[in-house]
Amino acid sequence: MIWQANHRSDKEKGDPKIGGHPAACASSLHIMGALHLMAKTGFDHIANKPHASPVDHSYNYLLDLLLKNDLTKLTQEQADQAMNGLRKFTDGSEFVFQSYHSAYDPDHHNFFPSGTVGIPPVEAGYMALAYRYAREHGYEVPDAHFWAVCGDSEFREGSMYEAVPDFAEREIGSLTWILDYNRQSLDGHRITNKEIMNGTDADRVERTMAANGWEVIQVRHGSKRLALFAKKDGETFKNFLEKKLEDYELQSLLLVQDMKALKKGIAKEHPDMKKFLDSVSDEELYEGLRDFGGHDMIQLAQAMEQSKLSTRRPTIIIAHTLKGWGLKAAAQPGNHSSLPQEDEVNALKAAQGITGDTLYQRLDPNSAAGKFLAARSEKIFGEMKAQYALKAKNQEYFLKKLTEFGEIPQALEINTKMTSYPHTQWMLGQLTAKLTRIANTPLDESKLTDKQKPLTENEKPFKLPGELFISMAPDVGTSTNLNPAMDGKIFGAPVVVDHETDLGVKDHKLPDLVPGEEESDRFLRFEIAEGNVMSCVGAFGKMRDIVGVPIIPLMTVYDFFIKRALDQYFYNLYWKSSFICVGTPSGVSLSPEGAQHGWKSDIQIPNQITWEPFSCIELDWIMCDTIKRHVMNDNAGRTGTLLRLVTRGVEQKDLLKYLKTQARFKQGLEGQLSRAEFPVAGGINEEEVAAMDDASILQTLREEVLQGAYYLIDYRGYAGYEPGDNVVNIFALGTMVTEGIKASEALLARGIYANVIAVTSQDLLCGILGHENDYDYLKNGLGINSNLYLRKSEDVSTGDLITVAGKRVPVVSVADGEIGMLDNIGSLIGVRQEALGVIKHSKCGRPSEIYAYHHIDAEAVVEACGKVLAETALEKVIVSESALGATHQAEGRTAHWTDLWPSKNPVHKH
Repeated sequence: MIWQANHRSDKEKGDPKIGGHPAACASSLHIMGALHLMAKTGFDHIANKPHASPVDHSYNYLLDLLLKNDLTKLTQEQADQAMNGLRKFTDGSEFVFQSYHSAYDPDHHNFFPSGTVGIPPVEAGYMALAYRYAREHGYEVPDAHFWAVCGDSEFREGSMYEAVPDFAEREIGSLTWILDYNRQSLDGHRITNKEIMNGTDADRVERTMAANGWEVIQVRHGSKRLALFAKKDGETFKNFLEKKLEDYELQSLLLVQDMKALKKGIAKEHPDMKKFLDSVSDEELYEGLRDFGGHDMIQLAQAMEQSKLSTRRPTIIIAHTLKGWGLKAAAQPGNHSSLPQEDEVNALKAAQGITGDTLYQRLDPNSAAGKFLAARSEKIFGEMKAQYALKAKNQEYFLKKLTEFGEIPQALEINTKMTSYPHTQWMLGQLTAKLTRIANTPLDESKLTDKQKPLTENEKPFKLPGELFISMAPDVGTSTNLNPAMDGKIFGAPVVVDHETDLGVKDHKLPDLVPGEEESDRFLRFEIAEGNVMSCVGAFGKMRDIVGVPIIPLMTVYDFFIKRALDQYFYNLYWKSSFICVGTPSGVSLSPEGAQHGWKSDIQIPNQITWEPFSCIELDWIMCDTIKRHVMNDNAGRTGTLLRLVTRGVEQKDLLKYLKTQARFKQGLEGQLSRAEFPVAGGINEEEVAAMDDASILQTLREEVLQGAYYLIDYRGYAGYEPGDNVVNIFALGTMVTEGIKASEALLARGIYANVIAVTSQDLLCGILGHENDYDYLKNGLGINSNLYLRKSEDVSTGDLITVAGKRVPVVSVADGEIGMLDNIGSLIGVRQEALGVIKHSKCGRPSEIYAYHHIDAEAVVEACGKVLAETALEKVIVSESALGATHQAEGRTAHWTDLWPSKNPVHKH
C-alpha cells in the first residue's frame, strides 16, 4: 500500500513525496502481528508508533475489520479502495487512510491518533487510569488493556519520561508499553555511549524502568538464536550479542554480506568468539545475527500475556527488532525514508502467491490460516460491538439521570455581594467548591450528616454533574483556588496511612492530601508535570465518546505554562476530547511575578473555545453552559474549553451600574439620553429614567456573554452621538475592560463617545468559531459595521467635484496578551483599528504600573482612540458629479494623524 501511494497516476508536478516508512513498518510487523492475532481484545486500546500505522491497516484488512461508522463492514471492493488510498484526499465519497492513525480511518476503533510521537503512549496510560477511576466510582466500563508501541528514538521524548514514574506510582497495571528496539532513528544508526551508560540503550531503558517501578521484559532472541545458544560455545555467542556488542557495531555487522570475511573480522576484534564461529556455517551466522526476538510472534505473544499478569505495575516489553526486516533496505542507515522498487514489490507479491495487477489479497478462507483469521475476527468484532452497546446503554442512563430534576440551571448562583473586589480565579474556587459540596450531599435527607444542608431545587440538577466532575493540577491546586475540591478528596492508590492524624499534627487549615479511592475522591494530584496533566485531562475527556460515561475533567495550570503542554493540548483538540483547561493566573495582570509568568499567547486551534470573562457572574454562566454542553454532548466543534482567568479583583457592582446607563435597558424612554455629569442639549439625564429590573438585564447579558461579547458601555441612543464624527468602539478582552471603562470616561469629557464592548470569547467573536457563520454576531448581533458617514468638506477642488469627509466608526482593541487575540476585528468589518497588546517582556510591579509599561492602560487606550479617530477624519472621498468622468484632487501635503490629535509619545511622520 505504501508503494501504491507513491505511484498514483494523478500526481501533479511539484507534489512532495508521499512516503510511508516501509522500513519502520517492517520493524514492527511481528509486534503488531502478535498483538492483533493473539494478545488484544476488542475492548483494548492501542497506541502505535506513527510510522507503523500501515501495518495496523494491513492486519485489520486481513481480519476483515475495516468498518463504516455504523459498524457494518466494508465490502471487498471498499476495503481494497481504502488500501489504495493511503495518504489520499477524500471528500467522503471513498474510504482512505490518513498518514497516521486517525479518527477518519475505517479501522480507528480504540486506536489513539498517532501523528505525534511521545504523546499517544502517555494518553494510553491515562486512559487506563480513567477506566479505573470510572469503575471505582460505580460506572460500567469494559475490562480493557492498554497497549503502546513506540520507537527506541521516540523513547527519548521527555513526555514519556515525565509519565513513567507517575504510571508506576498510580499502579496502572493495565498498561503495557512495547519498545520497538531496532537501533535506528530517522537520521540513521543510533550511536550511544556504551561505556559511560554501562551497556546498550536497551540496558539503560531496562534499568531506568525498573528503578521507576515498572516490570521489564526483554525479548532479545528468536528461536534460531536460542538453538545456537544451546550449542557448544553458544553462551559465548549470547554474551557477544548481549554484552560485548555496542548497537552501532551490531548494525555495521548486519550490513556485511560476505560471511567468511565477517567471521575473520569478528574473530580479530573478539578472539573469544573464534571457537563458536568455527562451529557454525555461514548461513547459521547470517541468520543468527538477524534473528531478533522482536520477530518471533510466539515469544512476543507470551511476553504480552505475561504483562497482563502484573496488576499493580505497568510493564515495558523491549522487543529487539531489525529495521527493514524482509526488505533489501534492512539495517541500511538511510532506510527510514527509502522506498522499495517495483521489482522488489513484485518479488514480495510472488512470495505470497499474489499474481497479476492484484495488490491486496486476503488468505484463502478455507485454509487453516484463513479459518483462524475468521474466528479471530469474529471474536474481536463481537467485543467491539459489545463496547458500542455498552456506550449506548451508558448514554441512555446518563441522559435520563441528567434530566431527572429538570434542565441544568444557567448558574450555580454564587453570591459575590459580601466579597471585596473578587477576581475570576476566586470565582473558580467558589464554583468548584459548590460542585464538590453538591456531589457529596445525599439526596436522601435522612442520610445528611450534622453539618450538611439539604440540596435546594436549583442545586439538585447539579448533583450528577458534580459527581462526574473531576479536577486536577500540576502542583498548583492550592494556588489556583481548588483547595475545597482537594481537601480529603485525592484519588490515588491508597499507599500510605494518615501519619499526621495518627501523630496529632494534622493542620486542618490546609487540604488533606492523603490519597484514597472512595467515591468522594475526585481530585488527581500531580507533581510539576504540565504535560502529564494535559494528557490526563484529554484522556478523561474522551470517556464520554468511548464508553458513554461523560466524566467532566478540569485542569488548572498557570496560563504561561500552557506552552509546556501545547503539543498535548493540540493532541486533545485534534482527538476531539471534551475537557476544560483553566489557564490561571494569566497575562501580565499577574504583575508581581514579572516576565516569567506573564506572556499570554494567542492560541488558535480548531475545536477550541477560549473564554476570558471580566466579571465573576460571567464565569458562572460560562462554566454552567460548558458543563451542560459536555454532559448533553452538545459541544461539537468546541469540545476543548480554555478558560483564562486572573487574580486581579474588580468591583462587581460596576457591571450593572454601566449596563443600566444603556438606552436599551431603560423603561418608557422617549427621546435621547445624556450623562448627568455631561449634559447635552436635547438629552434626558439617564439617571432620571428608570432601568429594567436586574434579572431581566442579566438574562439578556448572559445570552450575549455566551455569544462572545457584550456592550458594557453603549452610547447609542444618546444625544450628540454622531457615528463618523465622535464615536469609537473599544473592544476589551477580559480584565482589560477596566481600562476600557476608564478610557471611555476620559474620552467622554472630550466629547468622544467611546462604546466599550467586553469580549468574553475571541474565538466566537473573531476567531475560528466566528468564521463559521461569517462573524454574524460581530456584524449583526453587536451591529459593528463599516458604514461610511459622509459630510461635505470645505476644501472643494473644482467646479464639478465635491470633496466630502467620509468617516467610519474606528475600532481600538486592548488585550492582556498577544495583539493577535483581537487584531483582526477592523479588517473583518472594514474599518481602521489600533490593536493594543503585550509586545515586550514584562517586569514586576503593580497592575497599573505594568499596564502603563506595556501601553495597554487607560491612557494608552485614549491615545489609540484619538489616533484612529484622527486618521479616519483624514480620509477623503472624491465624488464626481458625472460619476464616470475623470477626477482629481487639489495637491497638498498629506496630513498626519498627530496634526489632529497630538500624541503624548514622539511619533515619526513619514
